[in-house]
Amino acid sequence: MKFAHIADVHLGREQFNQPFRYDDYLKAFREAVEKSVKANVDFILIAGDLFHVSRPSPRTIRDAVEILELPRKKDIPVFAIEGNHDKTIRETSVFDLLEHLGLVYTVGLKREPRKGEFQESKRLSENRYLVWGKIGDLEIHGLRHHTRWQLIRKEGSINVLKTLFKGKKGILMLHQAVDYLAKDTPYQDAFDLRLSELPDGFSYYALGHIHVRRIAEPSQTGLSGPLVYPGSLERTEVREASHLIRYSTRDRKPKVMENREPKGFYIVEDFQPEFVEVGTRPFYSVRVEGNSKAELRRKVEEVSSLIPKDAIAVITLEGTIKGGVALAEFNDLLRDSGIKYYTFRSRVVGEAVLSKERLSEEELFTEWEKELLMHLRVPPKEFSEGISEFIPWLMERYGKGIPAKAVISKKTPTTLEAKKEKIAKAGEKTSKKETKAPEKPPKGKEPAKREKLGKEENDKKKPTLKPKNPASLDAWLRRDTP
Repeated sequence: MKFAHIADVHLGREQFNQPFRYDDYLKAFREAVEKSVKANVDFILIAGDLFHVSRPSPRTIRDAVEILELPRKKDIPVFAIEGNHDKTIRETSVFDLLEHLGLVYTVGLKREPRKGEFQESKRLSENRYLVWGKIGDLEIHGLRHHTRWQLIRKEGSINVLKTLFKGKKGILMLHQAVDYLAKDTPYQDAFDLRLSELPDGFSYYALGHIHVRRIAEPSQTGLSGPLVYPGSLERTEVREASHLIRYSTRDRKPKVMENREPKGFYIVEDFQPEFVEVGTRPFYSVRVEGNSKAELRRKVEEVSSLIPKDAIAVITLEGTIKGGVALAEFNDLLRDSGIKYYTFRSRVVGEAVLSKERLSEEELFTEWEKELLMHLRVPPKEFSEGISEFIPWLMERYGKGIPAKAVISKKTPTTLEAKKEKIAKAGEKTSKKETKAPEKPPKGKEPAKREKLGKEENDKKKPTLKPKNPASLDAWLRRDTP
């Protein structure tokens, strides 16, 4: 049995708002699929984030269809799950179109049963079915991306994954960050699952979501099969740069270092993965340190000769300079360098750094903020029903990493508290101006009895709220099935 394991394709992304990056992501996916077909694999797995957004453009859909036609013509089935980028809160998504065209087979929870040459399903509850892929006797299970507070309920008393896949074997495909393999990634303190929370019994765990290549063998984890992340097919952020250039004030010349980790996917035979590289555009992460604007400009010009013409370069300026620097002064510095795309960032200590550039997603939000926003991409009803699980999860996950600007000082009253204080002060002034004698209670009714009577009448008017039971798998299925 031989198959390809691909993840985090992000089709349709124009990184840095550059149209040529759309073609880069598309080219990487085409190469991965072509190499998989050439290797005569029995099937292909796409472990989430095939698309960069849940509603891809017509052009992106057209290109995806064209590439996925390659394995279909060779009778190679493609099994997929939705990642956090391409999942939708609606009942249908672009994956339904691809499935209708016979290009992919999605696995996980569905409202309709599936049965065919490559799919089976089992009814779990009313209009809820667990769908899996099949190749001969091999079963391919999976679940689209969910947040931790959706998967681990009641402070760990119920584990949705272990409940859904109890007794299942074969392959498990998930788009989740597992803590054991999340070190030195944006998910180090924002993981979705602990290693102990994964269901056991599978021969291979085909994972996506973490954009760097990681493998954990059964001897390391105690699970029945290897945990495998192939990483993203293209370089999605600065920390994944192919080359590093460092030029500090102590250096006589810049230091160039090559990143040892290429991009690609896995060809897996007998559940043993072998990495296959795909070609990607050179991506340079450059840091230049100086004590004056003139020194920074000189070093930037010197560094530019080391960057290939077809590369992407993110250049960070560092140093302590009186008056700071304006990035606008550097934007035109490399205009004639021929570099495909470059951008400047600043860590210069001094006055406020000015920039006329349009900020990218990477610059506008911290990793903490982006992860939190992604977790909140759920229907309002679903969020309100799961709020009791979300708050403890949020406090546990982000308690140590909440940015200072997000923490409200105990000494600073909130807007509501300020309003209450203002009203109270106004009441004190009024009471000083208008002092009235206390009213006498009506005959036959003492104040305490009146208060008790009023409380009983209010209690009768209040509706009785029945507590929900989030520990029920049926309740979870009603909320979380697309």
